[in-house]
Amino acid sequence: MIDLHMHTNHSDGTDSVEELLKNAEKKHLEVISITDHDSIDAYHEIDENPELRSLYSGTLIVGTELRALYHKHNIEVLGYGIDYKKLKIAKMDSFQIQTNNLEKLKRTAKKLGVRYEEEIQICKDDPRYFYGSHTFARSALKFPENIQIFEEMGLPFEETSFYRVHESNPQSPFYIDNSDCFPSFESVVDSIHEAGGLAFLAHGYVYQFENPNAVIEEMLATTKIDGAECEYPLFSEEQRRDIKALCEKYGKYQSGGSDYHAENKPHIALGSGIDGNLAIPKSMIKNWISKVKTR
Repeated sequence: MIDLHMHTNHSDGTDSVEELLKNAEKKHLEVISITDHDSIDAYHEIDENPELRSLYSGTLIVGTELRALYHKHNIEVLGYGIDYKKLKIAKMDSFQIQTNNLEKLKRTAKKLGVRYEEEIQICKDDPRYFYGSHTFARSALKFPENIQIFEEMGLPFEETSFYRVHESNPQSPFYIDNSDCFPSFESVVDSIHEAGGLAFLAHGYVYQFENPNAVIEEMLATTKIDGAECEYPLFSEEQRRDIKALCEKYGKYQSGGSDYHAENKPHIALGSGIDGNLAIPKSMIKNWISKVKTR
């Protein structure tokens, strides 16, 4: 089994690189990729501490997950097999962006009568409190009276989905337009290719597209993306079949992963997803793994 989507404390996961590699070895995963958000620092850490690589006996594909804009939607692109020393990551002041986002969420909450802890703030050194959406939702969930307000909106109110369902969703009053903060989809794909890697659409059905299949098909048919993540814990069986069929239709590669974040998404297990709903065979990547650099 393989898992090509996981995060360490170099972005919003809570496992260290050491803990993650030990976990992957314990799970007997054959191929993995550490895909931190807008970061390749995990691989710098491995280079600086060679003994870390010996903790995991399988194949390690150098990876990352880069934020991008596609038709004004905030999405992510997974880059695999990159020469991370050559990868150009758009310069963003993530700490300032998340601080600003949290303040915007607070202002919206006050207008709607949603309660939260006044003292909450972004913490640069703690992945549990680095993102505005997680920090705000974790606090607001402590007040049961907020549930009714969100029920009246007709939108779910959960910590792990708040970013997708609210902050990135134009239909939510908590929507934040960050279109001036993130690079274009096309430039992100080009950056991955220039670093010798392959670019994959990450978890295409989690975005708030009005017609997900139509948007995903457009992306696969008209852009230079190499493939799509087809196995993902939050996908239904129908969605998995649909996106695999689209990849086959347009000759695109397939990948899959758990999107493991440890304590920040405690319901998702490395390699096996939610309650064992993920089991990705190595055969899924047999037609492209030889095209990328591995470690």
